[in-house]
Amino acid sequence: MKARPVETKQALVEGFRRDSILRAARHVIGRQGIAGASMQAIADEAGVAKGTLYLYFRDRGDLVEQVASSILEDLLARVRAAIAGQRPLREAHREVVRTNLEFFDANQDFLRVYVDTREHERVPWHRRRRRPQYGEYLELLSFHFAAAVTRGEMKPLDPSRVALFFAEGLRGVLSRGSRSATAQPRRTWSGSWR
Repeated sequence: MKARPVETKQALVEGFRRDSILRAARHVIGRQGIAGASMQAIADEAGVAKGTLYLYFRDRGDLVEQVASSILEDLLARVRAAIAGQRPLREAHREVVRTNLEFFDANQDFLRVYVDTREHERVPWHRRRRRPQYGEYLELLSFHFAAAVTRGEMKPLDPSRVALFFAEGLRGVLSRGSRSATAQPRRTWSGSWR
């Protein structure tokens, strides 16, 4: 049995500092948008010097991308938990949808700004760079649908195509909800007003 590598105190402190910078950036971007999220504003929110940010991130673009990646990693962990075990298709499917909606609601400010910015890039949608987390997300969903086919809960369809259809459909619902939320008071997916 291999012994787990022991993290040094310095590595723990650096990991904590990096995570606190990511959290600060998430809050600043959520409040001020990507255009208003200066490195100085993020440093102030994190309680560090502006130069400290450059020890962990190349530039503001790298920091924004790392924030998005950390948020998507959190979503992946939640979706894994939602489809874990041998739940019936409907129950697992309902849990995946609920997980996505609650996750989007909890991260609405950042994700709305991020999605709007990405959609307005002058790159056709089919040529935009897809995040590795999106591929993992599709693999999780594909596995989920393949298991349902094996159990006889679904007709024998291509699970990867069903996963793509499901993911893009849900993304469209969330994207449309985020656009309508900008013109009205913020509304949660459960229907209550904030």
